[in-house]
Amino acid sequence: MISVLPIHTAAARGRPSALKVTGAMGLATASVLEQAVNEVLTDRTVILDLTGVTFCDSSGLNSLLRLRRRAQDGGGQLALAAPSRQMMRLLSITGAATVFAIYTSLAECSCGHLGARRHESSGSCRTTRTMR
Repeated sequence: MISVLPIHTAAARGRPSALKVTGAMGLATASVLEQAVNEVLTDRTVILDLTGVTFCDSSGLNSLLRLRRRAQDGGGQLALAAPSRQMMRLLSITGAATVFAIYTSLAECSCGHLGARRHESSGSCRTTRTMR
């Protein structure tokens, strides 16, 4: 069984790299995600647009957490944009929602508050400290 996790790069000069992830994030695709993010991690800040993610299991979540750590170790940040309701539930239940900068959309990431986190009740940006 061949599993593909389509990832498209949207790079803009002077802005963080944005990767649009589509499909299921699981055991079969975790290495694809990590490889794609590692290729652009030198940009210091990487935004994962999760609009197209249809599923995420513990392997996908662990990949996100490993990538976040790598970004921080290099002085950067891994931000998440537009996670689905199910993905937000997974992040909340596991406590991972407190360690990521999370935005309601990719456009919100350009609001100038990189390092901001989506406010659960209003959906607006708010600045929070990055946790290790």
